[in-house]
Amino acid sequence: MKEVQQKVDAMILHLGGYWRPLSGLARLLEEVGELGGALRNAIDEEIKEELLDVLVISTCLANQYAITLRQPEASDSGETRDQVYFRIVEEAGEVARILNAYEGDKKLKPNREGESLKDHIERLQCAVMSLGASFNMRLFDLLFALIEEKSTRDFGRFDHTPDPITESSVRTYLSHRNGRYWGGIPVKSFERFDRYIEREQHLRRFYKIATIEGLDGFVIHQQRDGLIFTGDLPVIEGFELTVEDYASGTYFVVRPTR
Repeated sequence: MKEVQQKVDAMILHLGGYWRPLSGLARLLEEVGELGGALRNAIDEEIKEELLDVLVISTCLANQYAITLRQPEASDSGETRDQVYFRIVEEAGEVARILNAYEGDKKLKPNREGESLKDHIERLQCAVMSLGASFNMRLFDLLFALIEEKSTRDFGRFDHTPDPITESSVRTYLSHRNGRYWGGIPVKSFERFDRYIEREQHLRRFYKIATIEGLDGFVIHQQRDGLIFTGDLPVIEGFELTVEDYASGTYFVVRPTR
């Protein structure tokens, strides 16, 4: 599954970049609906295409939160195809609920706090694999072929949207240290940290979800004549700021306090 996630990442960058998470969610729900239509009309080729699309888009969403997915396995639970599809719909709804709390206006209910996006994406993908297996579809083999096809055409198909998983700060940092990190936008010369935070919207999102999803840190690449700090340590309670020096430069890393 690690290879699949890497190939999906490369494919999305080839196409132009990730969508905003709520836009990605809309695409996921669209594909789940189209899968329902293909099942109702009993068109196997369309069923295969929609199952693959659900796998790809859900993997994109996992990548955007630096989630390492387990390889989904089909289960033989004795459910009918309709029942497995209802499971797909249910888990897609759970993904929607969590993303609406992470990116939108919805608040997580007290009895649901702490549930991770990772768990529901993995359950969604297992249900997809189970439905595919009921049609004797080798979805993983088909998925690799689909990724290869899309990675060789449609260059720049999507408009680029800044995303914390694709910022150069995190991409260069990951060559020095492994983990689940988000990255900040480039720093301006002699920029005060509080002004930087006004421009950098992803750090607020990081504070909101880091402990739930297990993110290791938020990386800011310090350029020469870069950030200027004034006053107290500029992070919120429950987080700490570390400074790390590597050959590629200095990095400020905001980490959850363990």
